[in-house]
Amino acid sequence: MRIRWDELRARRKEQLVDLMERGELKRLPRTRPRDPEEEQVLSRLVHLRWKRWIESGKVVILSPRRWRLRLDKGGNIPGI
Repeated sequence: MRIRWDELRARRKEQLVDLMERGELKRLPRTRPRDPEEEQVLSRLVHLRWKRWIESGKVVILSPRRWRLRLDKGGNIPGI
């Protein structure tokens, strides 16, 4: 019996997409720790994004532990 790898790969991809669309396949959380330099860069980017959102009024600080994010009519964050 001869296996057609291209057909097998295409069929498996279709099955994977079908599982993801039905919500039966979830992405697992990251288990490997991030590189410390990568962690610093990502933290800095998040900090700068929040600062930009606060200055532009997209995020409204309600109290030290509460905030509100303003979305456009389509449910998207404007300016992203």
